[in-house]
Amino acid sequence: MTYGTEVLNEPAGLAVRRMAMSGYDRKPSASASEAAVTARAVDTPDISYFDEAELLGTIRRDELGGETHIAANLGAARNTDERMRLVRGMLRLVGFSELGYLTVKLDAQGRPERLYFPRSYLSANLAPHYFEAGYHRHDPRFAAALTGSAPHVWDRRRLVEAWRRAGSPPGMRAMFDEMRDGGIGSGLIFGLPIPHTRLRSIISFAAPSEQAGWITDSVVVQSLTLGLSVHQRFSAYVRAINRRESAAELSAPQMRILGFLAAGLSDKEIALRMHITAHNVDYHLRRLRQKCGVTNRTQLAFLAGQMPTS
Repeated sequence: MTYGTEVLNEPAGLAVRRMAMSGYDRKPSASASEAAVTARAVDTPDISYFDEAELLGTIRRDELGGETHIAANLGAARNTDERMRLVRGMLRLVGFSELGYLTVKLDAQGRPERLYFPRSYLSANLAPHYFEAGYHRHDPRFAAALTGSAPHVWDRRRLVEAWRRAGSPPGMRAMFDEMRDGGIGSGLIFGLPIPHTRLRSIISFAAPSEQAGWITDSVVVQSLTLGLSVHQRFSAYVRAINRRESAAELSAPQMRILGFLAAGLSDKEIALRMHITAHNVDYHLRRLRQKCGVTNRTQLAFLAGQMPTS
């Protein structure tokens, strides 16, 4: 299956893309349908939920961010409910009705392995059901956000037209019906990597209008500002979860090696401290790089400095 994108000719020339779908499979045979059901069960990522209040004591304050005026206002909110009211108010000003946020943990092959949803930002346009039903495996919007950082503008009318030109394969029919019933007609989606991790966050905006012409450069800029501000906060929470999960998977010797690495010790110095050979230290570091999804010592040391000490 292949997907295409076309650059919108917006007045300010932003690198915004309008989604177009192509390469849908034709109607599958009965055996192919059975295989698709099996593949869907296998390909469905694990889903986790998190609450802001539960993670406040585990995050690094420098990761919360305050680079934008909106991020500062969100940080100054007294609680989650107040932050949600601020976000909803800004969404209405921009013209969208919903904001969806999730973070995807990728496996070694770059496939979604686990999904992290903030309970306070569950949205019909990017909900757990979307993944449980397997829509993510065929939706070009998700594919684009998972692999690139450019914002993509879409509307349901164009998606449906492209789907019909491709022979109306049944795999996406239910998704379109759910979008219609939920009042989701157009939107904007983009993805952002979380540095030094195998995590990637996806931010999605949706509105009832069935034509995307109203999503101008100005709307895109305001949406990106709001989405990046929300991302500054939530990426800190997901980093904390990732540190906790990574630490739980490590052995006691591996944790000691990471502690020494974070302190700036060389392989020889670590070997002397642990009474093992430098060759063994190198072996453990290679295994740690694979397990943590990083490619070099610097990235591993960065992660080691973020991990909980107990």
